[in-house]
Amino acid sequence: MAGRCGPTTLLLWAGIIALANCANSTSDATTEAQAPPPLECSYTVTTSKSGFNITMNGNFTTGDYTINIKETGRPDTGHNDPVQFSNESLTHEIKHLKPCTEYEHDVAFNDAAGKKTPCTTQTNTTETNEWKEGDIKDGSCMAGYVCYRSDWNISSSLSKSHNIIISAETCKSDKNGICFKPRYIDICTDLTTTFTSGNCSALSLTRSITANFLNPSEINQTSPTKLPAEIKTDLPPNCTNLHITYSCQEVGKPNELKNLTVLEPYTDYNCTGQIMENNVNIKNTTAIKFKIVCDLNMSITVTSATNTSIGLSWTTASEKCGVVLPKLQKLSYECSCKSTQSYEKTVADKNPSGGTCQIDRLKPYIEYNCAVQPIYNKNYVPAPTHVKQRTTIGVPGAIMDLKVNLLEHNVIHAICKSPTDFNGPRKGYIARLYSGGDVLIETPNPTECKFEFKALSYSTEYELKVTASNGDNEGIPIGETVSTSYNDKAVIGFLVFLIILTSVALLLVVYKIYILRRRQSHNLGESMMLITTANDEENLLAVEPIAAEVLLETYKRKLADEGRLFLAEFQSMPRIFTRYTVKEAKKVCNVPKNRYVDILPYDYNRVQLTTGNGETGCDYINASFIDGYKESKKYIAAQGPKEETVSDFWRMVWEQQSSIIVMVTRCEEGNRVKCAQYWPSRDREAEIFEEFIVKLNSEDHCPDYTIRHLSLTNKREKNSEREVTHIQFMSWPDHGVPGEPHLLLKLRRRVNAFKNFFSGPIVVHCSAGVGRTGTYIGIDAMMECLEAEGRVDIYGYVVRLRRQRCLMVQVEAQYILIHQALLEHNQFGETETTVSELHSTLSTLKQKNSSSEPTLLEDEFERLPIYKNWRTFNKGLTEENKKKNRFTSVIPYDYNRVLLKLDEGRSRDSDPDDEEEEESSDEEEEDSSMYINASHIDGYWGPQNFIAAQTPLPDTVADFWLMVYQKKTSAIVMLSESSEESNSIYWDKDKKTFGDFEVEVESTDTSPTFITRNMLLHHVKRKETRSVKQFQFLTWSNNELPEKAQELTDMIKDIKQSCGGVKSQRNSPVVVHCNNGSSRSGIFCALWNLLDSAETEKLMDVFQVAKTLRKERQGMLSNLEQYQFLYEALEGVFPVQNGELKAVQASSVDSVQVVNETKAAEKPEGEKAAGTISNDQQGAAESSPLVADGGKEDKKEEPEEVSSVPIETTPLQDTSNGATVTVEV
Repeated sequence: MAGRCGPTTLLLWAGIIALANCANSTSDATTEAQAPPPLECSYTVTTSKSGFNITMNGNFTTGDYTINIKETGRPDTGHNDPVQFSNESLTHEIKHLKPCTEYEHDVAFNDAAGKKTPCTTQTNTTETNEWKEGDIKDGSCMAGYVCYRSDWNISSSLSKSHNIIISAETCKSDKNGICFKPRYIDICTDLTTTFTSGNCSALSLTRSITANFLNPSEINQTSPTKLPAEIKTDLPPNCTNLHITYSCQEVGKPNELKNLTVLEPYTDYNCTGQIMENNVNIKNTTAIKFKIVCDLNMSITVTSATNTSIGLSWTTASEKCGVVLPKLQKLSYECSCKSTQSYEKTVADKNPSGGTCQIDRLKPYIEYNCAVQPIYNKNYVPAPTHVKQRTTIGVPGAIMDLKVNLLEHNVIHAICKSPTDFNGPRKGYIARLYSGGDVLIETPNPTECKFEFKALSYSTEYELKVTASNGDNEGIPIGETVSTSYNDKAVIGFLVFLIILTSVALLLVVYKIYILRRRQSHNLGESMMLITTANDEENLLAVEPIAAEVLLETYKRKLADEGRLFLAEFQSMPRIFTRYTVKEAKKVCNVPKNRYVDILPYDYNRVQLTTGNGETGCDYINASFIDGYKESKKYIAAQGPKEETVSDFWRMVWEQQSSIIVMVTRCEEGNRVKCAQYWPSRDREAEIFEEFIVKLNSEDHCPDYTIRHLSLTNKREKNSEREVTHIQFMSWPDHGVPGEPHLLLKLRRRVNAFKNFFSGPIVVHCSAGVGRTGTYIGIDAMMECLEAEGRVDIYGYVVRLRRQRCLMVQVEAQYILIHQALLEHNQFGETETTVSELHSTLSTLKQKNSSSEPTLLEDEFERLPIYKNWRTFNKGLTEENKKKNRFTSVIPYDYNRVLLKLDEGRSRDSDPDDEEEEESSDEEEEDSSMYINASHIDGYWGPQNFIAAQTPLPDTVADFWLMVYQKKTSAIVMLSESSEESNSIYWDKDKKTFGDFEVEVESTDTSPTFITRNMLLHHVKRKETRSVKQFQFLTWSNNELPEKAQELTDMIKDIKQSCGGVKSQRNSPVVVHCNNGSSRSGIFCALWNLLDSAETEKLMDVFQVAKTLRKERQGMLSNLEQYQFLYEALEGVFPVQNGELKAVQASSVDSVQVVNETKAAEKPEGEKAAGTISNDQQGAAESSPLVADGGKEDKKEEPEEVSSVPIETTPLQDTSNGATVTVEV
């Protein structure tokens, strides 16, 4: 057997190998034979603490198995566990199974192909062990909850939870945990929870819900409303050992803790409660904020009333604070009495429960609104209580302006003005005439202060005394001594005889003179000859230089009698000196280069060009060298370039090395071309004029002038570029001269700021190069003379100018203007300052050298002229208009008062072109217009930018809104006291109608310093609506000046931004009103203009701004405090930081519109220019050193083009050479 077994085995293996070799390539994927199934796979199940232990039996195949577990009858609870069994790991434990629960289980082997082979066991079901004490433990996975956990999913074992209504929640961090949320009312109770599982007996657990479960945010806390303070809280009802103790902190004082019993009223508190359990602090409540406001009810009684005082007494009660009221030591009272005429206040006795006070310094017989204002801890608290009381009758004031005169030789007439106050119910006057100390006549007049005493003795001295009476008392008598005259009737006969005798004698004398002259005329016969005027020097006058100290007196003397002396001096100067030839200018090749045929340069001092093209006349330009005060050829006076002479003009500038050009004309005026635009516009930046390239580097626009920085390059010379400053004066009116001479002084300062020691002559030109040009040169040279010698020879220098160029200082008004400019400088000096030097300048102005001497600021204010009655204000003084004025001391001048049309016709908005026409007709319609107490005020950027008005009276509110409508106002600035009842009468919270206008407040924006109201103004008849913004300033109450200057300047900046800046203000003036329309409005307008100047030019001139405002309306900037306030307000706007001034940034709303010079429009008619002399000038000279405007008839205008005969001119013939003279103004 053994022998056969070996060969058999060998044959078997050989057969297997042969079969393997015969296999084809297609069976490569199955070359490996699968492992045979295990011979045996069984397992045993035993219970463990929280599940089963599964152990493999006997021989089994090592590998991967799958164990399936599920509760019997609950297929949804099944889960598969992959397990690896080996000889080293025969047992696997299944955990986290429910106690006393039967589970179904099976085990399967997983071969490499994924086939599962079930394993056998004795039973496929097994029940888990019963639970024991401690299997369910207390949990703490969720704060504020009662939690339990176990080794299995305990939620399925929950039977019920006593006292808890809210359902259980699974623990978020432990799936085998479960939690319950106690309610607020469940705190301080016990919670019993019962669990069941399978066949196990039920298990009950009890937990105590302690106060630690309390959430402070759920405690309801009620703020106190009374004193002593008590905070009410609702604690859980079952917590008998809990209470809350509060401690409070005053807002702003975190380090001071107070109990509720010591809290004070009108104070903000933050209180936090300490939750105490058996007097141990376990938690704190959330903070509660409150403030207790006492309801103070005061009962006021008037205890006394005299003609100057009112006594008050009061008692105070409070429902909220009545218990602690007597202990409130910080509670005091302030008494005040207010009327439309005065306001007084005083501090009362410190008695919290009441008190007494007496208000003094009141005016007699005035009804006052008296109030008692509670004050707690130095702050006003609600609510004041009012009572009305009239003071008793007092003594009338003294009458004013008693004027006594003789109507006839024995008739005395007396009139006077009413006293300021009658201080009583009736108004009357009593006049007593005394003779020898006794009352001769006593006459009462109950209506007016006007008396007449007739049939008195001739040549007798009387004493007249007049007093005011109010029915009970008489005022202080005002007296004047007057004497009657002689008996005129007895003298009349003698005078008649004397007149007849004198007349006869005069007739005889006249007859004798006639006979003598007739004989002389026969004797002379034909020997008389006409006086020749060949010598230009013959008519010159011997005018002495004027010393600085008598400049004003001399000016007034020459201005007297309609300017007779000025006219005589001006007419004595030859227009053209015929001994100087003008041959070059009259050459045929040069005639087209002259703008006017009669204004030609003298040959001896004409500017000759040296770099021309060699053609005939290439060296000619209509320009002359002019000597300065003591400097030869300091200026070049030139005509305005024509289109064909622009290159010659730049050639002259280049050759003479001039770096400054002063242009005192516009390119177009009155639709006439005055000068070609010889510089590039901003859109082109560069222009080429033959060999010259002119570039515009920068352009700065100001209201009166424009400064351009140009670069001039000569293409013939390499690397040659020069800087040229071009200053164009824009405020010379089409006719006449500038109304304000200080504008030319300002121009001179700008020009001199650019002067260069190495530069050539200053080029000055207008259109013809004689009138305005001569005026500017005359002012500049005579200013140097005044500063160097202390005197000026204006007449002599103008003659000297005409010797160098014909017709220099062309009209009499320009000659007078030179005097005015020098007088302006001599009287007022230079008051302009830069923004960068403001702080140092103000410091110098405020310095006081000694107690007796005024400061420089006081001295500057005293130099401000007082324009008393310099213009008429008749319209405001008519009987029908007197009642429309709040104060008789502030009446608008007739020349710039706001005119309201009676019949508007169609809407002013219907045709924009009608605007200028309507404005120009204002003066013609003055008599037919309505009156309102308001004045047009000029702004920095142009005329009539503001309207200064008094706060409307009840009878003038409709007129006020009519003015806002007709003048297209978009902004109203209210500066009057907000406490005045009269201030709010021109609007209401609801729609309100005033005349033809319905006013509605659309929205209100309140800030700490001002209120902005957006109003709708609806014209009832026209069905037209406009938007108007009103800005009410709040911090000016009861003071002459604002409390803080910065608050006012901040509001100005806000108004500028809201109203759209400069362009909007030109078309729509800003209405500014205060009580009288001057005191506060003047400060506002001045600050606005000064801020515009500082932002645009980095310069400011408080003096000139104040001077101008004083001329435009009475009562503006009338005291030193207001004047000093302007300086200090500017100082606040431009503060110093680290020793340097902060950079000034111009407001974006104040941008300037750039106008092409060749298309510039004419100025508005409102910019009235001064002429030569007027009645206004002569009258103003008595109260003001300078002439503002007005004038004689204008001279003829310049022609539009050069021609053989001047167009639209009146030639003035010079008898010496017959030349036609064109007048430039």
